[in-house]
Amino acid sequence: MDYKKLFFRLNEKLAEHNLTLQLDCVGGFVLEYYGLKATDDIDAFYESSAKIESLIAEVGNEFGVGTAREAWLNHAVGQMMSLGSIDDRKVIFEASHLSVTISSLQSILIDKIQAGRSKDIPDIAKIMRAMDIKSPQKLLQLNRQFSNGETDPAIILEAYSVAFGEEALRQYLRENPDLMRLLR
Repeated sequence: MDYKKLFFRLNEKLAEHNLTLQLDCVGGFVLEYYGLKATDDIDAFYESSAKIESLIAEVGNEFGVGTAREAWLNHAVGQMMSLGSIDDRKVIFEASHLSVTISSLQSILIDKIQAGRSKDIPDIAKIMRAMDIKSPQKLLQLNRQFSNGETDPAIILEAYSVAFGEEALRQYLRENPDLMRLLR
């Protein structure tokens, strides 16, 4: 997805209607931006209105992206996704009527750990490698720091196994036997 062309055209449309928009992107698009995953849409926090949604649909139609059921840019973000802190965000597009930021990889990592979904394990593993996290310990610390206590730590250990192999996990558990209780 050539998001810069889409954002540029959306900016033009917003300018034609004297509207401004701030997009705070999260989820799969952030992983695509960092080269870790491909996605067909962009999930973002933004102030939606009928006119904004109409302009988004017009841009999608012009570029042949998105569908009537799911736009290329949508406000349909899961409740676990966070914006992270303002200092944690990166501006990736800035124009007269449109500004676009993304969450940091660490924020996405925390969101995926908190969600505790098995479908997120491959993404957690990719982020671990991209952030050069070579031990589950850092993720377990992040989990304790940001979690409400409901996240299953076994997700972290499984992601570590995907990132570095089952033998690496076995070795880590031999060196940290107290973690075996997390797997029961």
